[in-house]
Amino acid sequence: MELVAKLVTVLGTVAVVIGLFWAFSGFIDYLQGRKNKDKNKQDDGLESIIYGGVLAAVSASISAAIIAALNSITF
Repeated sequence: MELVAKLVTVLGTVAVVIGLFWAFSGFIDYLQGRKNKDKNKQDDGLESIIYGGVLAAVSASISAAIIAALNSITF
């Protein structure tokens, strides 16, 4: 059971990192769109920031909930 908990922790951490990178690249897209007055690139950047932040937050909480549920299982 400990191995499964560590695996879920690793997968949750990877998902958080992916979400944060997604938000960071969205921020860069937003700034480039703002600099060039490109509304479509700004909108795409804002979507990436939002979705990346949501992915990071949700994946962290879901992996924590899975680990808590795994730790509560007794035989």
